Amino acid sequence: MTERVLILGGYGVFGSRLAIQLLRRGHLEVVVAGRDQSKLDAFCAHCGAIPCRLDRDSDAELDNALRELSPTLIVDAAGPFQAYGADRFRLARKAIEAGIHYLDLADDRSFVLGFSQLDRLARAHGVSALSGASSIPSLSAAAADALCKNLNECQLIETAIVPGNRAPRGVSVIRAILSQVGKPIRLWRGGRFGEAACWGETKTITLSVPGVPPP
Repeated sequence: MTERVLILGGYGVFGSRLAIQLLRRGHLEVVVAGRDQSKLDAFCAHCGAIPCRLDRDSDAELDNALRELSPTLIVDAAGPFQAYGADRFRLARKAIEAGIHYLDLADDRSFVLGFSQLDRLARAHGVSALSGASSIPSLSAAAADALCKNLNECQLIETAIVPGNRAPRGVSVIRAILSQVGKPIRLWRGGRFGEAACWGETKTITLSVPGVPPP
């Protein structure tokens, strides 16, 4: 039986890359969902995914999609997760209660930290529910974990994301960044917690390759 993956925001910057990579595996049925029918049709015609016009804010549309599509896994690549409102885990909860595995690309600290409240529900329904599978915290943590293997001690880990100037930037990513600018963020420094202004501390980073002078 072919397993089906439903990706919300699947024609966006991150969702589209995920959809294409999953389709290349050849044994998965990928359904791309979104509000914009023209973008949806254009993307699916290009990559071979199945289009699904869906407004995630509509309970009726969401419930109908879960019932009719019956996916094995739902991936929320839409965002911005900072703007999901009071019932921000609504999609995840619906997926879990329907017996569907759930994964999201959230990069919002409070969203990811709060997601643990669904752990008991996911265990009760026998499904996996994971949050934060984005550049931070998941990919950066995986890279740090790999680099720290076989080390007796690790004193400091620094992570920097340096996107190229030509890299695409989706609307959700820009909205997420702007929603955080200037707001206080809790940081662990010098053995204690303190506060700083989000996106307020600048630092110059020079990337270099051994034997190659920096530009």
